[in-house]
Amino acid sequence: MVVEIRPEDYPELMKGQEMKVPADSPLALMAFQERLEELCWLNGNQRQTAPSQRMDDFIHKRLSADLPATSYTPGVLSSPLHFWMPEFITHRLREGFRHFGKVSRGFLTNEALMIGVETRTSSPVRILRDKELLQHVTLRGLFPCGEGAGYAGGIVSAAIDGERCAEMVAELLK
Repeated sequence: MVVEIRPEDYPELMKGQEMKVPADSPLALMAFQERLEELCWLNGNQRQTAPSQRMDDFIHKRLSADLPATSYTPGVLSSPLHFWMPEFITHRLREGFRHFGKVSRGFLTNEALMIGVETRTSSPVRILRDKELLQHVTLRGLFPCGEGAGYAGGIVSAAIDGERCAEMVAELLK
């Protein structure tokens, strides 16, 4: 499950912490990623063990007394993800899990295990481009595209964005 992180979420995550970059900085979401990874590291006993929680326990905000077996080799450690992760993330996850549990029977069970955080589903930085022409706003002929440029979050969306940019390149070259 992936949740949207918005630029306005950055100050909330950094409450009580020194903000490494201003909230309006182009690099704010990279600092956001770094902070989430730091929280995960701290709650994994500062090792490669991953903080984990049964999904049903996460939904009901309880610590998992035990964890099911997993293929994650360094190991998992029971941790109250619902407690140390920012509320705006845990709320969005809970809502997503509940919704998906209604439409996909067997998804929301106590055997499902949440492991750590995944902070690299898409680029935290977006290279600006014209909304119509898809070219960089100041460098004509440069087409920021796909996941690395901040316009996709996975294989399919990157392919679709790449196709759109390729069509615009073809138009430019006519």
